[in-house]
Amino acid sequence: KAKFGFPFILAVRNATKYTVLSSIEGRVGNMVEAEFVAALGQVHKIAWMRLLAGVRIDNPAGFLTCHVLDTANGCPAANMRIHLKRLSPPESAGFIAEYKTNSDGRLPSGPALKGTDFQVGVYEWTFFVGDYFASKNNELTGTPFLDEVPIRFGIDDPEEHYHVPLLVSPWSFSTYRGS
Repeated sequence: KAKFGFPFILAVRNATKYTVLSSIEGRVGNMVEAEFVAALGQVHKIAWMRLLAGVRIDNPAGFLTCHVLDTANGCPAANMRIHLKRLSPPESAGFIAEYKTNSDGRLPSGPALKGTDFQVGVYEWTFFVGDYFASKNNELTGTPFLDEVPIRFGIDDPEEHYHVPLLVSPWSFSTYRGS
């Protein structure tokens, strides 16, 4: 308060101690105007998390999808095995399902999560890219550079569409929140 003229505000729910310390370190050098904007953003985040915790959504409109593109062969990654796990909240954590992509590199049954199964939390896709590229007869070493590619992500809004594309070769991958 002495530095900025208002309390230092930081949303810490779901944050590790390293995230908290990094946030403080990243903001302590702010000018007053920049810190005011950051503090308002934190107030918004706190309000959002409280709203999510206090409101029950019986049939969320959001859903989760993925799409895998083979950048080495220039095609959708058909027949790639994928696992989906929920990591948090702890009371509903665990293995959700195994999938195999269709000819377009997508899940054949549509969204992996929708309706009451689509919940706020932390999830992890595991893409079995080593098996996939072995089936494509790509020249690989004895130990694949990439074998299983885990992507950990959070779902924060049960009313949104979360799309997780994976662009992958035997030597690299990238992802982003798609639409």
